[in-house]
Amino acid sequence: MTFCYECHEELLHNPVLIPEDISRFAELVKKRGLSEDTKTENREKIARRIMLFHEVIALGLRALQEQAEKSNG
Repeated sequence: MTFCYECHEELLHNPVLIPEDISRFAELVKKRGLSEDTKTENREKIARRIMLFHEVIALGLRALQEQAEKSNG
């Protein structure tokens, strides 16, 4: 697994998210104990937030694929 630490936007370089997406993701981050008030040298929580973001995308894609398969038949 590769993580980008070169840029300030560490989850995605060019995210296209609406405010509701950010709020819902922030809730997941808090519930998993991954939120931080200040940036630290330790990259463990940011790495776990990145993995959570990938999990969100993967689950969403899987759900949409299953939905498409059911409607197609």
